[in-house]
Amino acid sequence: MLFNLAVAFAMHGANLFADLSSEMELTTVHMAGIYFQVAAERFHYINENFLHAPSLDLQQETVNVLNGIMLAQAQECALIKCRLEKKKDATLSKIAQQAALMYSSVFDNLKAIIDSHQLPRGWLLLVETKLRYYQAMAQYHEAHAEETKSRHGVAIARYSLADQQAREAAKLVGQFSETFFSTSNLVEDLYPESTQGLQDLIDSLAANISEELRKANHDNDVIYNDPVPNTSTLPQLEAASVVSNFDINKFYASEERSNVVGSELFSRLIPMAVHESSSMYSEEKAKMLRAEEDKVNLADGELHDALSFMKIPGSLRRFERSPSGAGLGSILSNFADPSKEVREAVYSVQSIERTGPLAEIRAQVEGQRSRANDELAELSRMLDEEQNASERVLSEHASDPLFVSYQPSSRAASFYRDQIADNQKKLDDAAGLDNSILNDYQTVVAAWLPTLQRGSEGVTSALLEQLKEVNFDEAYSAQAMGGESLVDIGQDQPVGLSGYVQAIRDIYEQLLDLKTIRRTALGELKAAAQDDDISSSLIKATSGKDLQSLFARELKKYDPYVQRLQAASAKQSALVKGISEEFRRLMELPQARIINDKWEMAEVKKAAVEAELLDAIQVYTHVSDGLGKANRFYSMLKEALGPFHRQVSDFVVARAKLRDQLSKQSLQDSAA
Repeated sequence: MLFNLAVAFAMHGANLFADLSSEMELTTVHMAGIYFQVAAERFHYINENFLHAPSLDLQQETVNVLNGIMLAQAQECALIKCRLEKKKDATLSKIAQQAALMYSSVFDNLKAIIDSHQLPRGWLLLVETKLRYYQAMAQYHEAHAEETKSRHGVAIARYSLADQQAREAAKLVGQFSETFFSTSNLVEDLYPESTQGLQDLIDSLAANISEELRKANHDNDVIYNDPVPNTSTLPQLEAASVVSNFDINKFYASEERSNVVGSELFSRLIPMAVHESSSMYSEEKAKMLRAEEDKVNLADGELHDALSFMKIPGSLRRFERSPSGAGLGSILSNFADPSKEVREAVYSVQSIERTGPLAEIRAQVEGQRSRANDELAELSRMLDEEQNASERVLSEHASDPLFVSYQPSSRAASFYRDQIADNQKKLDDAAGLDNSILNDYQTVVAAWLPTLQRGSEGVTSALLEQLKEVNFDEAYSAQAMGGESLVDIGQDQPVGLSGYVQAIRDIYEQLLDLKTIRRTALGELKAAAQDDDISSSLIKATSGKDLQSLFARELKKYDPYVQRLQAASAKQSALVKGISEEFRRLMELPQARIINDKWEMAEVKKAAVEAELLDAIQVYTHVSDGLGKANRFYSMLKEALGPFHRQVSDFVVARAKLRDQLSKQSLQDSAA
């Protein structure tokens, strides 16, 4: 009944939300949000007060997801209301970010139960689509806010993030339409056209973001020249939650509430006291289950910590006589194999070098900068020659009234000289940035570039070169590995490296089996508690004393499961102590210390090489981006200088014609 009441509120809110036209009314949006919050509160109430659900849709995991969806939709309504009220971009960013966080939480919770609770996977796609959509919207409004603060580089980075999220949302909404409507169950009242509204919203947002990003890049390249930070360095967006579980008692007046809820339906079937006693017993079982599950989780955590500290089973491979079954050569091969992170990063650089090598881009940038400098120098030379010619004429005709109206070049050409000086300053600033970028290149990237160009093969060669100093032959020689003596034969203690390694492996396998046994016992305990029903016994109980006695008696049937769990935990403690002792003795062997030192040396060298490579790749990416922007800047400057060159040429020609006309007129007047 409570579940159906929550669904009714949710459907009413959804109907209001679906009926919203482009001329949305604030009151309608507000009421839709209220209905979603009331539905959320009902689901929250079910989640907190009913521990043993009779069906999948009433289980805590499902109800928790529904509560999250209701709150997320209420946050959406709040965002729409704020946009209608034309709130500031900083406020809209916080509310949109909170909507994204809510859908992120729903996505994680839904993903955990999507298969076990037989839900269509299309719901997962829909939630992820909304998650990406509101992430994009939050970044979009935050970018607007950054622009108002004149932080143009940060705004571009925010627009870039928004563009990525919007593209992802556009891709997901198509997958959602295809996947969701291919599932027959739970979608009878929905049609493929119902996704069109969401598709239109995403397409509109993506188009706006793309246009704003283009304009921001253009203005920054031409006007601001504000450095654009890496998107990974941007601080997390602030979020503001404006919704919560809305108590139904605050929604209805007391008389309205009684009409909605009605009277007790089952008062004539089973007394309310029996229901209350059953709930109390369920809580006692829940306490017992929580306590045992906490103990199991604690035991698993202790086992994980112990094995992680000794790096078992991975650390045992180094003490085998023939590591990985392929001899000593396989050790170097394993160490020389780049990590996934390095391999992917190197591949990205290799791809760039194949299509547009950094050396070519650098040459293009230097060539364009040089040509731009030559162009500005040529324009200055033209104006200087015009100024010299004008000064000669003015000195020759200083007293001639005809030349009174002829302006000196210092005034007539001031606009063009200011333009040349402004462009020269931009060019000098750009050259300074170029030099800074190229200095980073020479310092960090240049030495590693041949390695990066060869991809994973080059990284492997670099690692092998560094690992030459690690003499594994010495560590794994027959003498170092040690062997069993006749005196040792028949002893109970492990003998030599191989003996200790095998003893540790045996205990490790026992610990894994014990972990499985413990989890199985816990599962059986939960299943038994789930199926337990003592309603008939509760009806016979007449007093609180009888109930306590009944509860104690009924809970004793779980003692065998609890005892199995306790025995498993006790045995684990003994085995962990044993494996720790065997590992300590292994590491005290001289030959084990030699091998361990060699492995640690190799690990340190590999980590150092990969760290330098990743630094070089990061700087490479920075240099590549910087040179790309420089290339675009010089191309735009070249396009601007072309018309400007024609203007200066026309000015110089016009001034020369005027001088000739005035000089000829002056000669004619003198002759007359």
